[in-house]
Amino acid sequence: MVGEILAVRCGRILTPLREISDGVILVQGGRIVSLGVNGELTVPSGAKTLNFEDKIAVPGFLDIHIHGGGGHDVMEASEEAATGLALFASRHGTTSILPSTVSAPHHSLLKVVKVLGEMVGRETGGAELLGINLEGPYINPKMRGAHNAKHIRLPSVNEFKDLWKMSGEQLKIVTLAPELEGAEKLLAELHKLGVVAAVGHSDATYSEVVEAVSLGLSHATHIFNGMRGFHHREPGTVGAALLCEKLTAEVISDNIHVHPEAVRLLTKVKDPSLIVLVTDSIMAAGMPDGEYRLGNQRVTVKNGVCILESGSLAGSTLTMEAAIRNTVRAAGLPLQVVLRMATVNPARVIGVGERKGSLEPGKDADITIIDSEVNVYATIARGKVVYGKDLLGR
Repeated sequence: MVGEILAVRCGRILTPLREISDGVILVQGGRIVSLGVNGELTVPSGAKTLNFEDKIAVPGFLDIHIHGGGGHDVMEASEEAATGLALFASRHGTTSILPSTVSAPHHSLLKVVKVLGEMVGRETGGAELLGINLEGPYINPKMRGAHNAKHIRLPSVNEFKDLWKMSGEQLKIVTLAPELEGAEKLLAELHKLGVVAAVGHSDATYSEVVEAVSLGLSHATHIFNGMRGFHHREPGTVGAALLCEKLTAEVISDNIHVHPEAVRLLTKVKDPSLIVLVTDSIMAAGMPDGEYRLGNQRVTVKNGVCILESGSLAGSTLTMEAAIRNTVRAAGLPLQVVLRMATVNPARVIGVGERKGSLEPGKDADITIIDSEVNVYATIARGKVVYGKDLLGR
């Protein structure tokens, strides 16, 4: 480990597994060297110090379901768009992302995953790309939401293998409807490759989801949205996502996709360690109201709500710090607990918990500086300041 030592001093550090008051984090070579109470932990002479004495240091947020932001759309299939998205995400405290696709022709998806796969782990000047989230095309047309019906198709192992190879084996999550013909074979392939299989945009019954879990299903894409709802005689996809302890569940906590009381219900029924906050944001996030697109579909944004011509919601304008803030208010949970839904939990879901998701010696120095209202003041990704109101002038 070489290079300049950076000392990040804060009024509080939420790792988020423990709390340190008047703490300092020592960073070198892009990783955390040590952390502890200021004065008890020796800061080497010559270290560059960043003082945030009235702020809170937390792990950088991981957004594992993001379609766009800051005027950039993942489906543009360009390094420029992916880099722009990474920069946008970092301004909101996010240090790691899984760019997410939408249903599209096979040749289009091949182009997208090739570009994104080549950018995994590369320097972006913002958030790090950890892989790719393939949302669609293997979904149920009945529950398509904002997905273009023309591009939805049955699960295909051969088609998936093409995408897997073209991505450089960087597909981390695949959303599918387990009730569809071919889903069982695709689940087996995903399990073999260690890819997270997620139920989403699905009309599966409770028993069909439980059966899929036995075949390797382990995650639920944006719970409540795009899935068969709960009924007391048929708990549906929602019921299975709520009750199955082998399923982690994403939630879009923007008070639009999911009512705050439904978020509170989720945290009452499902263990918080199994809940993951995501944005599901599109290119309109961080932009003024107007006309945008999601893939090849036009989206109208009014008062921050994204709507297709059909009237369906089309992603969000949510950012991760707002998702955390909304969840704290809706669920009435301590910030420290909700932070895990944006850090520890998503890192574990996609298998990067050994280096991401918490502030510990040896892990990547992904650090976000916030205040008690979860406003972001600075973002450090792999030891580099990529956003700072008083540090970089942006």
